[in-house]
Amino acid sequence: MEPESAAVGEPPRRSVWRRRLLLLGLPPLLVLLLGALGGMGFAAVIHMPRVDSLEDFQPGLITELHNRDGEVFASYARERRVLLEEGELPEILVQAILAAEDANFLRHGGVDLEGVVRAVIQNQRRGRRAMGGSTITMQLARRLFLTPKKSWRRKIEEAFLSVELEKTFSKQQILTLYCNMIFLGHHNYGMEMAARDYFGKGVGDLTLTEAATLAGIPQRPSSYSPYRRPDLVVARRNYVLRRMKEEGFIDEIRYQEAIAEPLVVRQQKREEPLAPYFAEEVRQAVERRYGTAALLDRGLQVETTLDPVIQRAAREALRDGLLRLDHQRGWRGPISRLEGEDAASYRLPSWERLDLSPGAWNQGIVLESGHRGARVRIGDEVLDLTPDGVAWTGRRRPSSVLSPGDVAWFRVEEPEEEAADDGDTPRRVLLEQEPELEGAAIVLESSTGAVRALVGGWSFERSKFNRATQARRQLGSAFKPFVWGAALEVGFTPADTLFDAPVAFPGGRDRPPYSPRNHSREYFGVTTLRRGLERSINVTAVKLLDLVGVDRVIDFANRLGITSPLPPVLSMALGSADVIPMEGAAAYAAVANQGVWVEPYFIESVSEPSGRQLERAQPRALRSISPQIAYVLTHLLEGVVDRGTAASINHLEIDLAGKTGTTDQYSDAWFVGFTPRYTLLVWVGHDVKRTIGRQMTGTRVALPIWRDLVEDGLENGWLTPGESFTPPPGVVFEQVELESGLLPGPGATVVIEEAFLAGTQPVQRYTPQWGAVLRLPWYQQQPHYLAKAGERMPEDVEDWEAVLQAWEEKDSPDDDAGDG
Repeated sequence: MEPESAAVGEPPRRSVWRRRLLLLGLPPLLVLLLGALGGMGFAAVIHMPRVDSLEDFQPGLITELHNRDGEVFASYARERRVLLEEGELPEILVQAILAAEDANFLRHGGVDLEGVVRAVIQNQRRGRRAMGGSTITMQLARRLFLTPKKSWRRKIEEAFLSVELEKTFSKQQILTLYCNMIFLGHHNYGMEMAARDYFGKGVGDLTLTEAATLAGIPQRPSSYSPYRRPDLVVARRNYVLRRMKEEGFIDEIRYQEAIAEPLVVRQQKREEPLAPYFAEEVRQAVERRYGTAALLDRGLQVETTLDPVIQRAAREALRDGLLRLDHQRGWRGPISRLEGEDAASYRLPSWERLDLSPGAWNQGIVLESGHRGARVRIGDEVLDLTPDGVAWTGRRRPSSVLSPGDVAWFRVEEPEEEAADDGDTPRRVLLEQEPELEGAAIVLESSTGAVRALVGGWSFERSKFNRATQARRQLGSAFKPFVWGAALEVGFTPADTLFDAPVAFPGGRDRPPYSPRNHSREYFGVTTLRRGLERSINVTAVKLLDLVGVDRVIDFANRLGITSPLPPVLSMALGSADVIPMEGAAAYAAVANQGVWVEPYFIESVSEPSGRQLERAQPRALRSISPQIAYVLTHLLEGVVDRGTAASINHLEIDLAGKTGTTDQYSDAWFVGFTPRYTLLVWVGHDVKRTIGRQMTGTRVALPIWRDLVEDGLENGWLTPGESFTPPPGVVFEQVELESGLLPGPGATVVIEEAFLAGTQPVQRYTPQWGAVLRLPWYQQQPHYLAKAGERMPEDVEDWEAVLQAWEEKDSPDDDAGDG
């Protein structure tokens, strides 16, 4: 059935209404909008939030981690924001914002009707729904209470909320809140954060062009990126400047000068944070205690134990050491190769943030490569690679290492001092490669437990696994001090002797016989406990563990803070149990701290932005061993540095004590040691257990890194030259002959000052006969090991002299003997 038609000659009903509205001078769309306003507005006000809640409103703030110097070294937030207080907005920025966003802001009551009408008319003309006309107050209302979804309902709610905001807050309060809430790209929320990120300054120091640049970004932050689309940003900035001129904020001369200025923003650098592994430990702790919302929104201020000078030294020492070891292993080839791409125009993903300062690492593309040099493109710059830059590979010609199109790591070369100020000196790079080896470094303040430095690997960007606090690795010979400490507790002294010779221990029901071997496959016969530890002799360690008892050694280690499971087997003496490096560092720190174990900690305090303190560090401290035992053990470990496997660092002008460690197949290398103030640990190895390389012991691998760290401390003042360990009451010193542990007597060659618990000093004296026995091979010493000192030598002494002469002509023992 056809619809009923209108009378002939009568215009359609819609046309009549359109004509009447046009006679009133109102566009039909606007009339419909005004007609719907009442009903939709009524529905909106029913659900409208209470704007007076803003009086207690706190936008999401940045949680900041501070080092000992009060500097921020890491931050966490959903929105990176620094709040401005009322009155801190400079006039030039206010003028730029008003010109760009809302010229009538100071005159309207929240809704600019003239602007709304103008926007509606323009939308109708353009034929699309691009609703504009939002005032600054309306944008703030949307940001605080509504969603970005475009709809008429949201627009009406904006209007009502804006009126309420204007009733409740002053214009200055609204503008300040707007400037704190607005998004300006690249994770920057608020004008202050954006000013710091883009220009390296606060809003109070902005120039006219910088203020206009910031004011133009909020319209489309994703498009107006000063880094990705500087052309669009300049065009938008110039529009804001023109609007400022039209509104009378600047004159023609300033306008022309401003639009002629180039866009200058702070270069984005790929800066590696100073202490990413440390920061992650703190982040996890804060999140566990206060929750994710508090971490990301409350702006907590976290004071930490991090010392930036020590942290920087630990990071550089570990990185340099790993790089040195990797260079010894040889060149493995480029990262990749460009196939079908133009090397002169292709951009690597890693170039999003470049750092071309001296010493910085960047990936580069080889453009040319010849016998005398190569040309490497990094970003928009082309740098030279000379033969010296590839010398560590064992080759002298860059063309034998790299080809055009290769992608590799390059380090920007430090300029020579005399050429540092010469702008004409070509910039050069050195070829590099990321080490396959990983490592960890820890510096504890022994008396407090404060973690002053922590490095959990080569690069946090490459691997976030923290090898200092999460890995479980065999300690190797670095476990031996716990065996010696337990022996001291049951009455042994440093001068007591054991017989170092091949031995087999009977197995149990489920275990085969155990026969430990020395690292060098060499045996020493009569050996004092001191020399056994200094030389890191495996058989002596296992025999001592057997005499003391496995349970006593486990108890000693547990009291020093080793909480990892320790299997009750004889091989434990050689460090076969897996231990977290932080546990090992804390255990050594307890020895350095005269027997008091202090729980390692990272956080000094946590406060709210208002300054109200939420927590203050109170680390646990326990008396683990007596001060006397701790000191005698320390004195033994000083001998490791003076004469033992760590003798290469005995020239350093500070008292040092410590122990090297190497595990089977050279898979883990350690040095753990301490000064009178700090305990330092270095570990090197692979994440998956495999060899570092033949003869890659703790002495050769970890000790040089530890040495570099201590040398930095002496040079930069965080270690004091001449510091020494102080003996407690109850410890006495006695001169003894080094190899026998006896009091000095005729023929004694090397005499040292030994520490003893009072009343345990030796009473027997060294004789030439003892010297003759000690110089024999172990298998000839054994018949005489139990002979009393001073007893007449056997009648075949002439034959002994021949044996001694032959023995002395042999090569001396390996310096690393026993470091297994």
